[in-house]
Amino acid sequence: MEITRETARYVAKLSRLEIAEEDMDSVCQGLTSILSYMDEINASVDTGTVSVTGSGAGCPTRPDTVAPSMERVLLLDNAPEHGDETPVVPRVVD
Repeated sequence: MEITRETARYVAKLSRLEIAEEDMDSVCQGLTSILSYMDEINASVDTGTVSVTGSGAGCPTRPDTVAPSMERVLLLDNAPEHGDETPVVPRVVD
């Protein structure tokens, strides 16, 4: 599958990447190479006989139920610092 400049621009826009126009040819060649390799892998690997694992099949789950949460007074008593209704935490975003 040949990746065109238009397709590369579209992928860059979706990925929020800025690609300089002079780099566009090498990006197209790189993406084409990656997709060709993936086609080669898909053609040579037969996954039809592989059993499903890790998909959650057969894993026990519990039903979602509504349960009371911790009382606000107890929550605030456990917080090192709190306001009237909420715990105060260190600022992590400037």
